[in-house]
Amino acid sequence: MKITKWFCLLLVMALITAAAAGCSKGSKGKDTASPGAQADGLKSEGAGGKGKGRFLENEIALPDRAGRILAFGKLLDGTLAAVAEDKGDKSYYVLKSSDQGKGWKEVPVQGIKGQRISYAAVSPDGDAALIHYAKGCRADISIVGAKGKAETVTLRLPDKVEENQVRQAAYDKKGNLFAMDMEGAVLKADWKEGAFKEVFDTEGLQINYFGIAGDVMLAVHDKGIRLFDTEKGNTLDSEALLDDLIKEDKGLASNDMDFGAPMLFAEGTDSGGIVLVNKNGIFHYNRGGSVIEQLADASLLSLGGGNIVFQNLAVLDKDNIFIVVNDSGEFKLFQYSYDSKAASAPDKEITVYALDESSLLRKAVTLFQKEHPDIYVKLEFGLTGDDSVTLEDALSVLSTNILAGKGPDVLILDGMPAESYIEKGILADISDVIDEVDQKEGVLPGIKEGSRKDGKIYAFPARFLLSVIEGDKDTVKSGESLEGMAKRITQLKKGSNGGVIPQDKGTMTLLRDLYYADSASWMTEGNSIDEKALTDYLSCAKQIYDVDANSKEQDYLNKTGDGTVDGIKAGTLNETDLIEGSSKMAFGTLPDFWSLQNMISSWQLTNADYGLLNREVHSYIPYLSAGVTESGNKETAKEFVKLLLGKKTGDSITNGFPVNKTAFRLQCEEAVDSRLVKDDSSIMFSNEDGKDFSFNTVNLTKGQVGQFTAFAESLKKPAMDNRSILNIVLEQGDKYLLGEQNLGDTVDAILKKVNLYLAENS
Repeated sequence: MKITKWFCLLLVMALITAAAAGCSKGSKGKDTASPGAQADGLKSEGAGGKGKGRFLENEIALPDRAGRILAFGKLLDGTLAAVAEDKGDKSYYVLKSSDQGKGWKEVPVQGIKGQRISYAAVSPDGDAALIHYAKGCRADISIVGAKGKAETVTLRLPDKVEENQVRQAAYDKKGNLFAMDMEGAVLKADWKEGAFKEVFDTEGLQINYFGIAGDVMLAVHDKGIRLFDTEKGNTLDSEALLDDLIKEDKGLASNDMDFGAPMLFAEGTDSGGIVLVNKNGIFHYNRGGSVIEQLADASLLSLGGGNIVFQNLAVLDKDNIFIVVNDSGEFKLFQYSYDSKAASAPDKEITVYALDESSLLRKAVTLFQKEHPDIYVKLEFGLTGDDSVTLEDALSVLSTNILAGKGPDVLILDGMPAESYIEKGILADISDVIDEVDQKEGVLPGIKEGSRKDGKIYAFPARFLLSVIEGDKDTVKSGESLEGMAKRITQLKKGSNGGVIPQDKGTMTLLRDLYYADSASWMTEGNSIDEKALTDYLSCAKQIYDVDANSKEQDYLNKTGDGTVDGIKAGTLNETDLIEGSSKMAFGTLPDFWSLQNMISSWQLTNADYGLLNREVHSYIPYLSAGVTESGNKETAKEFVKLLLGKKTGDSITNGFPVNKTAFRLQCEEAVDSRLVKDDSSIMFSNEDGKDFSFNTVNLTKGQVGQFTAFAESLKKPAMDNRSILNIVLEQGDKYLLGEQNLGDTVDAILKKVNLYLAENS
């Protein structure tokens, strides 16, 4: 699949780290059953209830050599079965367990070792179908029997595209094999005709993915869920409540992942019952019913972790549900067993509040609740993607709740007026928490000192991003200051017939990138913006922008909002223009080790170098900056912050660089001997002329890791991340760059608006 240049790196990141997004909240017309209530054969629990009865989680151990789990399901006799890929030699085998995963019988698949299998499915009678990558719209299907012998049959795929492929496969309870192709067509295997045939009338709908519950196919499209009878081939009556799931959360309809889906379906234990799982939990629904009942809240389980991708679901009986997930590249099997004596929900509760969705924050909540099963963590996001809720609205509601004594216990201060909260006494000193983490695991010293205010620490980032510049050595050296960078760009333009700066640097992205690189030095002791610093920043931005004057339509921020995509903090550094030769440099925010590795890997095509942008300031962009409120449950809140800053939460190679030194060191070691390289990871994209570019991921050298570590340890000052101030600068700066306002008026307007804002929030 070719990826357009503007989003190639961002999309590949999403494919690798796809995570749950959106705020967990009930849907209109959808209720949670009362604690301990029966849900037509399956137990149901309620969030926050005090009754008895709850599904408890247990991770089932898989054989040590099991890598990817390509398929999983329940057989007719109640046996659990899976198709697994060996971690080492890329062979395949079928796993079977008759004791709920306590032991596994391994049956090696004969005859296809070393061949690439795209998808697999397990039939109710125990056979497995392994689908090879198609060639010329023909896919080989290896049917594996009880003894592991594979018999291969070739099935034709619809030839709507030149190289059609199977993108998903599953059996119904009668043993019919279904698949989906690249065009979103749902297909049924016709063994006699030797073809995958379109058997359902989707009425032109683009199907994104499907699930099968017995003899019912649930095909998810952008506006809802279409139901089909797999045996008869006819369309079933629509289910408004299922459609509402998609209408209320578009993320449940999207499926850009190679494997897995945002939602899974399986047959329940009663007639017409459907069990489904998504980022909000495990649910039960009876076709034609009036309620979707929640069986388990994802926030109390590993399912709520931010890096979870759902793979397979099987309902063994009314008390046992099994779910296969991909957790940051590791496949895991969880069993959810109903315990009638367990409390339906924890007795204690703390609230964690952030403006933006974060998969890493969700992961921290999951880890915390595993370690503290008696505490329920309520996670709230102020900006959920609802256009009617503005930043000002969210902050106003938050302030009202804090003043009324109903505020959160933990504040993730990204984008918030942290200085105002400190002055008003809202935030507690968490120096003791930072010192404890520092003593046990270490924290980057410059960031620790840069977080102090009057000797105390009220907010501390779990992660950080960097502003970097990439290009030839003279270009990288020029990035030591914005003035030097502006001069270098002007010089490069004189000797070039093409572009110099990346084409996605429209006014907003350019202004924000330079703001993050420079704003750490703007504030004066009198709590106002330094006029000269602001003037210099705008002058440099104008000089840089005028070199190429990219359009708003190409502007990165116009396409991605604040740069957070599905809970993943994305950077603005994009090497694609540098690779294809349409720019002489790349600059922006570098968000994580995954992006660092891709940047250095791209040097196979560019022979580039990099350095900190505006390194004289030694600034960084704080991310997941945590604070504890004075009026909340301080001790429990501090325990949560401690875990958020710890190495367990810090092991993700995406979503910022960890401030925790142990986690940082472990990620450096991973980059030197990377699983991405072992998995033959590569990046491919096409430019607007249709020319293809690609490069393989390479391990970082110890010298490259040492250089980056030195950069991280040199950091001293956080960039201003108060989003209200940033928005004022971007709004007025945009007018200046476009020639609608002169420099003096722009500086005056920014100072006036910022000073008024600071006065109102003091």
